[in-house]
Amino acid sequence: MLNWMGTQKTADGMALLREPHDVISGLPVDDPVAAAVQITEALDAINCADSMTLEERYDDICLLDAATVDHTRSLLREYLQTSRQTKQRESDLWNGAYNCWNELATAYVLCVQHYAADPAAAAGFRKPARVSVGRAMRALRRQLHWLRLRYAAPAPSIWMGLANLYSYIEPENIDEEMLIYPGETSTIKREFLKVLLQSVISTDNLQPPAQDLATFIVSRHASHFVLSRTPGAGCTHAFDLKNPRVPALLSRAPEANAERIYIGAGAAVDALCTALAYIEDTGKTPPELGFTYPIDLEFLTPVLSQIHRDWSGKPAERAHERQKTNARLTVVPGFDHIVAVLEHVEEDPFDFTEKSNAESWLANDVSEGGFGAVIPAVNADWVSVGNVAGIENQATGDWAVGMVRRVQRLDGGQQQIGVQVLSRSAQAVRVMREDYAEEPLRITQRMPMDKAVLLTANPAEQAEIELLVADPLRYDDETSVHMSFGDRVLALQLLNVVEKTDACARVRFTVDKVES
Repeated sequence: MLNWMGTQKTADGMALLREPHDVISGLPVDDPVAAAVQITEALDAINCADSMTLEERYDDICLLDAATVDHTRSLLREYLQTSRQTKQRESDLWNGAYNCWNELATAYVLCVQHYAADPAAAAGFRKPARVSVGRAMRALRRQLHWLRLRYAAPAPSIWMGLANLYSYIEPENIDEEMLIYPGETSTIKREFLKVLLQSVISTDNLQPPAQDLATFIVSRHASHFVLSRTPGAGCTHAFDLKNPRVPALLSRAPEANAERIYIGAGAAVDALCTALAYIEDTGKTPPELGFTYPIDLEFLTPVLSQIHRDWSGKPAERAHERQKTNARLTVVPGFDHIVAVLEHVEEDPFDFTEKSNAESWLANDVSEGGFGAVIPAVNADWVSVGNVAGIENQATGDWAVGMVRRVQRLDGGQQQIGVQVLSRSAQAVRVMREDYAEEPLRITQRMPMDKAVLLTANPAEQAEIELLVADPLRYDDETSVHMSFGDRVLALQLLNVVEKTDACARVRFTVDKVES
């Protein structure tokens, strides 16, 4: 039997085979992690069993599949809605969901393999076999989704399983509609292309909630996707069935023994362009996107723009040329630690007590706009796209502020990090709202005093400046804001919020006047 998933199931240490009804009735309703683990163990027992008929195997898998939906949805909801998890809880959520989808994909692949081994003996299983192919592809896509949430490289088994499933089913009508789940129809082609077109969307600038939104957009536009044996209209990428890995742009040369199929988003590119134009013209959510709930356009628009760019086959070019190097960096994580270390450095630059949370990173490429670094797994707790960090120049002692833009997991638990430098001469400041007293107040009387990080050099000489603040909602464009730095005070007016993360925001102000 073909080893389609790149792994081999054996009976060694297999879980106790139980009736799926007993498993489902015993699932805890308030502990989705435990429920996912129990479903995974039940699927593993079926996958290791040799005595079941194909029909029994398929029926049991379908029951467990149906029970998976609510629990894995709960895992995803907690994973996305809680901005900061303990490492153990994050691992429990991630492993619970990923392992469940992995075992489910394997279960459906094994059904297809059993049928492929002797289709004449299982002639009545033709339609369930097609459904099994579609559901296996769906489960592989869920695995890909969870890997991307961790900014990890897709597992080779995903591409191998996908290529083998497609190669097996391709001689048949891959456009034939089927009832893949109760109340939902799909095709083999559509499920196949959902995985591939999702994989070509870059995660560089997408935080986990934005990645989840991208998954919805993929499903919404899947009917527009195109697939061809030749590089026809609408095709932007190629997938190699003999050497399966993430789809490559057509500009990349194939391997010598490649068996390429060509894919693209097709009319979905124009559909996204139309949606973006509708947002710009009306300030409303395009109805064709099918959202059944209100969605923040400041959240939606950048996601649509990135998907449009990636599906157009025109990835964003680097703004600055990078150079290979090896430089040791001292890094402190997050807004609060950045403020603390900057304030402490101003008081005593030779006292290192405020660097107790600092980490040592090795930068391996740098540019005018940022740097790349490899960090060990022990530092992975706080690092994610959108997080800010303070970076010390060990040669000059100056502190820069950067934002994590890219995270890729490497073998051995290490991560390759891409950081955009927001400021190379950051400074701790205090900002205060004007309280509109009848008589002008002294700066020390303006309360409350909020901590902030000044990102702009020589602020008194600038028409506009940028600050890193904890809560941008404390300021509005009708209230003057006063910034105290050193012995100077600047009167500011809010211009706009450049970008916002869970812990802080970049805010741009105009400089109204400089006070002594």
